[in-house]
Amino acid sequence: MSAETTATAPAAATTPTPGLAPAEIRTDIPQFLPVAGHHEPAPFWLTSDMFGGVPVQVAGGPVDHLVGKPVADPHRHDVDEIYFLVSPNPGGARIEIRVDGVRHELASPALLRVPAGAEHCFLTLEAEPGSYCFGLLIEERP
Repeated sequence: MSAETTATAPAAATTPTPGLAPAEIRTDIPQFLPVAGHHEPAPFWLTSDMFGGVPVQVAGGPVDHLVGKPVADPHRHDVDEIYFLVSPNPGGARIEIRVDGVRHELASPALLRVPAGAEHCFLTLEAEPGSYCFGLLIEERP
């Protein structure tokens, strides 16, 4: 294919598949919401009230500008939280997470689960450009 031509995707279906709900798109993200213990409202990319109610919320973002700067005081959530640390290169980001007074150091890529009710906070120790840390708040469903 030459530089002047571009590939096009097939046209999207105009009607949903019978019996299935139509696809939903949200562009009102991130939503900056207050979180107990956090110094500033956190950017949420997915909230539990989106898409008719989902059992997970996703907050966070780039951390390369946060090295040595705590974003929250020690705090608790009434749901589990999973920290998700990624960077362009393995080991390109490191964070310290304290959970109930125990220090854990993560190097990307990594996940860490904070149980519901546990006191926790994190600090970015090192982060190359393109490094992100997300908190996935997992809600229990009845």
